[in-house]
Amino acid sequence: MKLKCVRRWVFLFLTIPLLAKAYNLDEIVLRLKEEGRKVQRLKMQFFQERRSPNGKVSKLQGTIWLERPNGFRMEVLPPYESITVIKSDELWIYFPKEKMVQRVKLSKDPTLARWVNFLQEPWEEIRKKGTLEGKEGNRFVIRIETSSDFEDLSFIRVWVDEKLWLPVKVFMKEKSGEEATIMYSKFELNPDFPPTLFDLNLPADVQVTEL
Repeated sequence: MKLKCVRRWVFLFLTIPLLAKAYNLDEIVLRLKEEGRKVQRLKMQFFQERRSPNGKVSKLQGTIWLERPNGFRMEVLPPYESITVIKSDELWIYFPKEKMVQRVKLSKDPTLARWVNFLQEPWEEIRKKGTLEGKEGNRFVIRIETSSDFEDLSFIRVWVDEKLWLPVKVFMKEKSGEEATIMYSKFELNPDFPPTLFDLNLPADVQVTEL
């Protein structure tokens, strides 16, 4: 899995709960602050489908754990098995089958650092570039223009469940023409996490690459 793919994952899976009512944008930003800060820990399942410009489809799924302000763990199931964690100033991606780890210092990667900063407190970016497009059933649809800040993406669209106040679907349009849709389910709000959840216990023979 390339680093830029991990950047997309980080963005998609750390998106904070948005809104339960169709307010104006200023009210959305205020509500986003209030509701986002209530969820200190989150566990959820995800299913992703990616479609290339030539129509090729790839699918993967797994589990995500999130603890504010910067605890993140994502486990992707086989055949694309990997474990990604963010702890302090570092992002680690472990591929068990290949016995390989990629380690990234956020301070040395400005683009990835911008992703993390945006995901920790997204309300200002939504205030500047978010648009409430409407409602589909019990889901509010919000579009975020990202083309000027994130080199790979044209825009992101988020579907927010009116009862959960959580994103249950995310669509990304990339500048390359690729599209990705993520579905979230089985949410657990503020569950207890083991203290070692965001640690990455590696075998002695693993190969570590710094990017």
